[in-house]
Amino acid sequence: MRWTATLILVLCAAALVVGAWWIHESDPDRRRRIESTPLVAIEELPRDEVDRIELRVEGETPLEFQRENGQWWMTAPFRHAAQYTSMLELIEAALTTRIVDRIEQIEEGDLARLSLQPPRATIAYSAGDRTIQIELGQSGLGGRAYIRLDGGGEVLVVDDALPRKVFQDNSVRWREHSLFPGADIEVDRIERSVGDNEVVFERSGRTWSIVQPIQTRVDAEAMGTHAINLARAAWTDVLMDEPEDLATYGLDPPVARLSITRNGETQVLLVGDRLGSASQDRSGMIEGVPVVLSLDGRTVASILPDPATLIDHRASRVRPADVKTIEIEGPDGTFRLQRSLEYWVAPGYDDQEVPPERVEELLQSMTTLRATEIELRDDYPAELERARVTFLGFDGSPLDTVRLLREQPETGKWAMENGDNVLRVHPEFLVLHLRPVDYGLVPAPVETP
Repeated sequence: MRWTATLILVLCAAALVVGAWWIHESDPDRRRRIESTPLVAIEELPRDEVDRIELRVEGETPLEFQRENGQWWMTAPFRHAAQYTSMLELIEAALTTRIVDRIEQIEEGDLARLSLQPPRATIAYSAGDRTIQIELGQSGLGGRAYIRLDGGGEVLVVDDALPRKVFQDNSVRWREHSLFPGADIEVDRIERSVGDNEVVFERSGRTWSIVQPIQTRVDAEAMGTHAINLARAAWTDVLMDEPEDLATYGLDPPVARLSITRNGETQVLLVGDRLGSASQDRSGMIEGVPVVLSLDGRTVASILPDPATLIDHRASRVRPADVKTIEIEGPDGTFRLQRSLEYWVAPGYDDQEVPPERVEELLQSMTTLRATEIELRDDYPAELERARVTFLGFDGSPLDTVRLLREQPETGKWAMENGDNVLRVHPEFLVLHLRPVDYGLVPAPVETP
């Protein structure tokens, strides 16, 4: 019967354990203490209405953030654009933090022991005239932390959603990373200076052009990519807040200065020295913001490309379909080619029909073919001019003129100039039909043996 007595004892012990657990868990005070409730209700802190956040962490500089016209700004210790998503996460951290227990009876010295007098950190959220202040204290095991809400008498035990955000996040990363906050591809003016060389780009409608130091067309696709690169450009790290000596970073004076203007508002980026002899990264600073930034070398290259790469590499922007007449002032005199329905004829040669493929080759060479090199000249090298080609529209008015240059009359690279002192250079093997003989209008010269 021993096994029967043993079984009865085991069953009785199990019943006692279950009964004790049931009584313990049925206690209303116990249920109240472990029931998880939100620290802050959404009605108390509507995320879309919060317009100010103040954060004070022990041993660190106090931070203040303000929402202005839908954009978040860090307003203390200095003004700097803030990341909208980071501010939203900071609000969400308070809304998702849950109370898991309460300590209602506070003994003398408890607040100091729990790092709540003084608190490790204080964060205040404001929405209009409503403010919620949270004091954060010691963090314990299991992701629990002690806090006080609005200076109340009880200590709340909460999960670590808000403490983790406040103490583990790098608040520097809450700042807007963009070098030109709010900028997009609809920029109106770009000014850049590297040393003594200054280049200014301006947009009129959808067309960009260089206006200083020369006036010329730019490549629409390349300029569009450049504008996108400016809008995307971001710093990689913060080197120093409120530096005492900018010359240490090559920012007084800066190595380069880049400004963009949109809707009358101008933002300026200063670019300084390299951050080490083997690095392409450079220091930088947004004008008016006392922060020295680290700029990735690839970012610097994308926002300060060689201006020549942005110039329109085509000799003329005229569309071939808009050309009615081509006037060629070449080495053998001046003659015209004229479109006649699907044919091309030479009016000065009794409207003789000419090979259309040769006319199209000439048109494509000047309106579509991209130069392999770009040279900027202070003065036009008139002594190298070998021919001129003028395009006229269907109303007889001139559309554009391209001047053709070559170092030697019959040899060397070709260069095309469009009245802007920009030489668009092409290889020597480029064939340009510039003589009447090329179109069968006169007999080919007989070679003398």
